[in-house]
Amino acid sequence: MKNLQTIGKSLSYFVFCILGIALSCTDHETPEIPNDPESACTFRNGLPRTYPCEFKIEKLTFYKKDGSVAGEIWAGANEITLKRSEAKADNNPGATAVDAVGQLTFDVKATIKRIAAPSFPVSAGYQMRYTTHPSGLAALTTPGESYQTGSSVPLTMAIGSTAEVNFELSFLYQLANTPGGIKPIISRDLKAFLIYNDVTSANLDKHPSYIGDVAEASLPIVNKVAE
Repeated sequence: MKNLQTIGKSLSYFVFCILGIALSCTDHETPEIPNDPESACTFRNGLPRTYPCEFKIEKLTFYKKDGSVAGEIWAGANEITLKRSEAKADNNPGATAVDAVGQLTFDVKATIKRIAAPSFPVSAGYQMRYTTHPSGLAALTTPGESYQTGSSVPLTMAIGSTAEVNFELSFLYQLANTPGGIKPIISRDLKAFLIYNDVTSANLDKHPSYIGDVAEASLPIVNKVAE
């Protein structure tokens, strides 16, 4: 009888130790960071998006050709005036006559915050995209309504972390006779910047869909031009 009691006590002590070790290990595990509530985004029709949105675009910083800042935009303050004289490139620099057209290119840096885990692993990578289509985020995923700028990037940061991505954005201007003389006006302006997960966007695309519906993040742009 005493042997049975001794064995019982030993087993109880052994189980207690095992539980203690298990709890100790659990206490030292790093808890999984959940998706940010902002990631529960919607389609343009107001219905919940099939997959959470991975990113938030904190801001876009535009640079002059000398490397200094030309201006910044973000959600709620998305209007920017970019000067022809400060562009990194002007494909028609000698243009002075009315109705002459040209394309201006600026270096841009996007500050991006991850707010959700990817629904699908990327294939080639995340695409930095833009549109000059008059419909903006309601442009379609058919070719020619939006464009990738630069190469695809990995964007492997953790939820809650930010990253910076550099690329170029371009838009068209036209010279017009204004009360102040011959000046550049917008011909085909920047309307929106977007980030695609190349696999998630393919899964969401109904051929066609709105570009704003298949993007992981987007920022409308109100683009003006000056001399």
